[in-house]
Amino acid sequence: MKFIQYFSSSAVIFIIAFIIIYGVLEKKNVFEIFIKGVVEGEKLVVSLFPTWLGLFVAVGMLKASGVVDFLVEKVYFFIKSFFLYKEILPLIFLRPISGSTATVIGTEIIRNCGVDTDIGLLTSCIMGSTETTIYVVALYASKIKNKDFKPILIIGLIADFLCVLFSIFALKWGLM
Repeated sequence: MKFIQYFSSSAVIFIIAFIIIYGVLEKKNVFEIFIKGVVEGEKLVVSLFPTWLGLFVAVGMLKASGVVDFLVEKVYFFIKSFFLYKEILPLIFLRPISGSTATVIGTEIIRNCGVDTDIGLLTSCIMGSTETTIYVVALYASKIKNKDFKPILIIGLIADFLCVLFSIFALKWGLM
């Protein structure tokens, strides 16, 4: 384990050194190129900030208003027989919107239920196989000014749904 930590820590240093040495050998002004990249990155962050802020406020409102709890109760009523743990539903609902919120929910589930339990395994599988679809599509659509992002969003949400479904099946069939 210490080897992996040492390797990952020193890999970053070697990559940075390689980039600098390569740039110097190619007779490029490495620092000037770095500063240009920082300026372009700053412009990108500033242009995406309204979208980020809107998504963070929306997630906060969903959690604070009780909409997520309401949805959990209503959906769980219909899928009890499908062998889905009620604790996982907030994770399933919020994962497409916010990765950080899903990480907090997943961490709480694993802390409360344990890592090697069925619900812990299911949580890990869902966290690893799904994507923050709405978040990613919103950021890309706002950056490229694309107004026709519905097909991408639908395909992404279907993929997330299938990942959750196959995670449940894998748990039910003893594949985890």
